[in-house]
Amino acid sequence: MTEKIVAYLVGERKQKPEAAEKIALPVSRHDDIRRELEAWIDTRAFPKAGALTIEGYTAEAIFKLAPFMDGVGVYNFLVTLRERPDNAKAIIASGFARK
Repeated sequence: MTEKIVAYLVGERKQKPEAAEKIALPVSRHDDIRRELEAWIDTRAFPKAGALTIEGYTAEAIFKLAPFMDGVGVYNFLVTLRERPDNAKAIIASGFARK
């Protein structure tokens, strides 16, 4: 399920297991997004051919717009694009303004 994602968050991002599970939860709801994130964890590269596209955006496109995000952030943002597209598009339009 999300073991690889949780292991990445705990091992590399030094998250506590409970926090890692919460961070991994959104992508676990979408098998296609989870699979592509797991591939990113293995390769640290966003796919070119056959990349998942949501509302016109791929993970690589989101990363180019928000290079401060790692793969987990990018793929969690793809979840936002899928589940709340208007909200996500407003974030993109703001240039990913951070408070």
